[in-house]
Amino acid sequence: MVVHLNGLVQDFDHPVSVSEVTGTDRPPKQFLCTPAQLLSDCSQLGLQPDTILQAGHIYFLLPYSTLQSDVSHVSLASIGRKLTAKAKSTKPNSSTQPASTPLWPSPDSGLVSCRAQRLSRMRPWKPVLDTIREKSFNRRSESDLQEGNLVQNV
Repeated sequence: MVVHLNGLVQDFDHPVSVSEVTGTDRPPKQFLCTPAQLLSDCSQLGLQPDTILQAGHIYFLLPYSTLQSDVSHVSLASIGRKLTAKAKSTKPNSSTQPASTPLWPSPDSGLVSCRAQRLSRMRPWKPVLDTIREKSFNRRSESDLQEGNLVQNV
């Protein structure tokens, strides 16, 4: 069972490969992953194109824009929960209609790109640091000794 970001659920009655679901776009615009992969910190997210999907398992078809650096793990977990709930609430032989509202803003809506543009214009955070002066209770500091030498030399 493949769940799209817009809520569309596809249930295949024959074995299907990942490349058949994602299409032949080069570079691919979408990737297919399991719920566990979506929540993991793996550097390689998604299934290989020649992987055959297993019947009864849930897979997510997501655009690569969902992996932008400003998307948090909490957001990905929320997407995973919503898509899993959608898959479980859909009967196997029911029609596969998209949800009335998308579960995540699509890149076409401009919401993702506007946020990315706004973040790219922000200045990086830099701390404001003050000089730390250390004072010794029992010993004279190097700066005290230097001041003493200047006074004695004058």
